[in-house]
Amino acid sequence: MKSWIFPIAQTLIVVLLLVSYYAASWFGEQYVLRAEPFDPFDPFYGEYVMLQYPDLKSSEITNDSSIYFTLKRAEDGYAVIDRIENEPFFGAITGSVYDGSVTAPQLEQFYVEQGTGPDLESARDLQVTIDVSSWGTIRPIDLRERTE
Repeated sequence: MKSWIFPIAQTLIVVLLLVSYYAASWFGEQYVLRAEPFDPFDPFYGEYVMLQYPDLKSSEITNDSSIYFTLKRAEDGYAVIDRIENEPFFGAITGSVYDGSVTAPQLEQFYVEQGTGPDLESARDLQVTIDVSSWGTIRPIDLRERTE
């Protein structure tokens, strides 16, 4: 009987990780961010688009430190920063500020289908749809050219 405990525990851990990843979509809010691409290819990981977000700026915190922030929908439908602090709080997304721009590790790269990276880079105006759980987990859903 003891020989079954370890494989069952491993399986449960993997299932919990998968459920926590998809729970951001099930229980979270969906936001659309304006994005601008740069550097669309990595020879080891394949094609991806590095993204920066012109609407995610911080005038309050400008040093290169860890920050915690939440998002809200602006009047134009795109997400902007709602609350930003140096100390963690419930529901906050963990990120950093560099030269006034706010980013989070889950928002920096978006892996795309092979062959679509250069087209997205030349578009210059993109939008990213993300799901954000109430506990601060981000799940990128969609990347496409912005039509305005």
